[in-house]
Amino acid sequence: MVDNPCVQILMAVYNGEQYLREQIESIRNQTYGHWELLVSDDCSSDGSLAILREYEAMDQRIHVVLDGERYGGAKRHFMALIRLSTADYVMTCDQDDVWDEDKVELTLVAMRNYEQIRVGKPLLVCTDLRVVDQNLAQLSPSFLSYSGMDASKLTMGYFLASCVVTGCTMMLNAPALELCQETVNEDALIMHDWWASLVVAAFGEVIHLDRATISYRQHGDNSVGADRFTVARALAALDQKRDTARATFAQVEEFRRVFGDRLGTTESQMVDTYLSLRDASALERLVGLGRCDAWKHGALRNLGEALTFATL
Repeated sequence: MVDNPCVQILMAVYNGEQYLREQIESIRNQTYGHWELLVSDDCSSDGSLAILREYEAMDQRIHVVLDGERYGGAKRHFMALIRLSTADYVMTCDQDDVWDEDKVELTLVAMRNYEQIRVGKPLLVCTDLRVVDQNLAQLSPSFLSYSGMDASKLTMGYFLASCVVTGCTMMLNAPALELCQETVNEDALIMHDWWASLVVAAFGEVIHLDRATISYRQHGDNSVGADRFTVARALAALDQKRDTARATFAQVEEFRRVFGDRLGTTESQMVDTYLSLRDASALERLVGLGRCDAWKHGALRNLGEALTFATL
């Protein structure tokens, strides 16, 4: 095992000049210094690319890649960066957050400890986040608590229907990266972090560290943000939840196409059961969620999932 492995950090940028310097500086100030930042700009119309070129000239660990490519969204952008990565450990990074100075070190130590237990297995390590406003004033010390979520269930069945991993907190090891670099139909994916979580949970393990390692900035331009969980808000968002549930079927169908011949018998049956829910009755869907281990943790969250799937 290499004592001082390189960690590649993948940053997807689009019109991010307002917060970009603060994020890059938080990476440069990491207690673990053997990292490489691969940063790509999605044809921004602001000064983002000029800022990136400035830092590339300033710090030899920073490299602007995929220059001139147009992706049109975070999912395709991050998937392109993942395909480009070559390191034994890879993290994904948003343009507008601020990392705690020990984020890389803490995640890497946890990853390497688990690798000694789960030798050769694909692993994904993720953490909680601190929710802040655009000026970094704290809204909540825990994104999971703020959103009414928890990370006590990280099985493949859970990731068929839900996702608790936030991409800007995750690290993949080399076996996990290899799986995530498989050629896929990206139109079928919901987001890169959900896809990575599902894939790694099927063949290895997803590990959550119960600590915030990042200030997760909320502002008007977030691609995906944090919403405080309330029952009223959850009911109001029922249509959106149905849309997401329908989208999971396309994602799981793609998962079966790419990895089906490598799944164990139990995992393959879970996938087939989940996909059968598309054409099932309301009662059959609720029973089927249990059979494929897709229920969430907590009564309120499961009530929302039951309402969503029963009314598809």
